[in-house]
Amino acid sequence: MNGPIGHTFMYNLVIFFIIVIFAFISGTLSYYKAFKVNNKIIYAIEKFEGYNKLSKEEIDRILGNLGYSLEDANCKDQYKKMYLVSSVGENYDYCVYIENERPAKNTYFSYGVLTYMKLDLPIINILNIPVFTRTNKIYKFTTTVPLE
Repeated sequence: MNGPIGHTFMYNLVIFFIIVIFAFISGTLSYYKAFKVNNKIIYAIEKFEGYNKLSKEEIDRILGNLGYSLEDANCKDQYKKMYLVSSVGENYDYCVYIENERPAKNTYFSYGVLTYMKLDLPIINILNIPVFTRTNKIYKFTTTVPLE
């Protein structure tokens, strides 16, 4: 009688361990995808020296190739002492923040990008975990202010 009880406990332990490992792998892959999306958005912003029409088109093109989709981006007006510039792309939702409200008064500005890591697990349902990255300093060489 001691054998079957011990085996059942061992099977439950193995099943629990497999579930935890798959949840960890799923979380790692989701984080990698969200971080990759952030890096591509930041690359487009730095390439076109700010968040403008050209960078927005580049971001939509890149996100279409990556297969990134998020239906609800929860963008606040202020995040980590940065101010919201745009919360919606044409086809994809992501949040773009700028370091200060009036970038025309400084010689440089910096952007922040917020996307969400989406986990859809059977037990937990859907988790949206924010992933935030910043651009390097983008120096302002003209008098135009980087708007939309």
